[in-house]
Amino acid sequence: MELIRVELLQESAVKQDLECDKITLERQNKELKSRVSRLEGSQRSNQDVVVSRLEGRVQELEGSLAGEERDNINLQQANRKLERKVKEMTIQVDDEHMSIQNQKDQLNQRLKTAKRQMDGAEQEIERLENSKRKLQRDLDERMETNEQVLSQLNTLRSEMRRKQQKSAPLLMILKGVDDINTD
Repeated sequence: MELIRVELLQESAVKQDLECDKITLERQNKELKSRVSRLEGSQRSNQDVVVSRLEGRVQELEGSLAGEERDNINLQQANRKLERKVKEMTIQVDDEHMSIQNQKDQLNQRLKTAKRQMDGAEQEIERLENSKRKLQRDLDERMETNEQVLSQLNTLRSEMRRKQQKSAPLLMILKGVDDINTD
């Protein structure tokens, strides 16, 4: 019996140890469950915060994308307007270039006409100057001839005056010649 008592005491001690262990384990289990609940709650709130942030970021990116799409559409419209304007200005520049080329051609034609007229006028001036020189030579020759004739006439008059005393009828003839020359 002693042995049974000892065994009973031992079993009682083991039972007490086991109950203490059980209580300790239950307390630890409770603490762990509480901790798991807190962690799950914390994780849920963290996930909610992350999800909320991500949803906010998604909305922000969607807004930004919509803005970019609007900007892209506006840029495409502006680009089309600029292309039309460039095309119009190119046509205008081409028209102005053609107009300037036509004016240039007309001015070149007028210049050629003016040069031909100037060449004709220079030829006419040269012809007139040649005629003038010829007339001047003719005039000079006639003046010289006239001077020679006058000189001869004066010589003849001198002789006639000397001879005048000798012959009166000859004087009358000379007087008639003088009258004819003066006419």
